[in-house]
Amino acid sequence: MNEDATGDNGKADKRAVKRSAAAQKRSFMEGTYIFREGETGDLAFVVLNGTVEISHVVGDKNVPIGTVTKGGMFGEMALINDKPRMASARATGEGVEVMIISREMLHSKLETADPFYGALIDILTAHVRSLADQLVKFGVRAS
Repeated sequence: MNEDATGDNGKADKRAVKRSAAAQKRSFMEGTYIFREGETGDLAFVVLNGTVEISHVVGDKNVPIGTVTKGGMFGEMALINDKPRMASARATGEGVEVMIISREMLHSKLETADPFYGALIDILTAHVRSLADQLVKFGVRAS
């Protein structure tokens, strides 16, 4: 069963992510942390409804660095390179609903892809982590 992550009228969003039959959904109340920086990442998420704030600890403060809205994915980097979460994710809007992407789901997709894409994803992930650290250092918000 493939459905797209779209609005009520069913029109495909350019950023829509196809759901697999095994995909699960989860809801979070406003203010609830979905995960925290430094934790092991076994899941990634696609926002179906609501807004998720991404933040990074700087000194003793939790500094917002971006937001993820409907159709956006977050938490995927920990699945790609098996490193701890580089930021925290917290539900900031009412009725945040996400589709869960397991490590197994991601790896099964990558196993069927050309090896070039896997290597490219690894390189890009390393660059994103490095740039995110630099943005935080200079107090720049990512989105």
